[in-house]
Amino acid sequence: MHKTFTGFSRKKIRDIHALSLDFNEKKGNSHERVMLDLMREHVLEIEQLYALGDKHYLVETGDLLILCLELLAEAKTDPDLIMDRCYNRYNKKISGLIAKDKLADRKTKGR
Repeated sequence: MHKTFTGFSRKKIRDIHALSLDFNEKKGNSHERVMLDLMREHVLEIEQLYALGDKHYLVETGDLLILCLELLAEAKTDPDLIMDRCYNRYNKKISGLIAKDKLADRKTKGR
């Protein structure tokens, strides 16, 4: 397994997650629901900022990443394990799309 996340980043996510979980529990909110709602809001904000050419979308992307890592922490899942799976999945998906596109180009040019 490859290491994507350092000890520092893991600790930061654990600390953020603990604060967030505590806050939501005190408010009587479903922590998972709040995280998913915040993810949705961040995606919309990223899209809007990106469309405007506002580079602040990068910071909002970082916020979304933290929310995603927090959701993994909530599930008590090793983020490195998940990332290893995703690296391989994305590589396979994109390679498949490229191969499919090349085949479609050949068929189109052959007409």
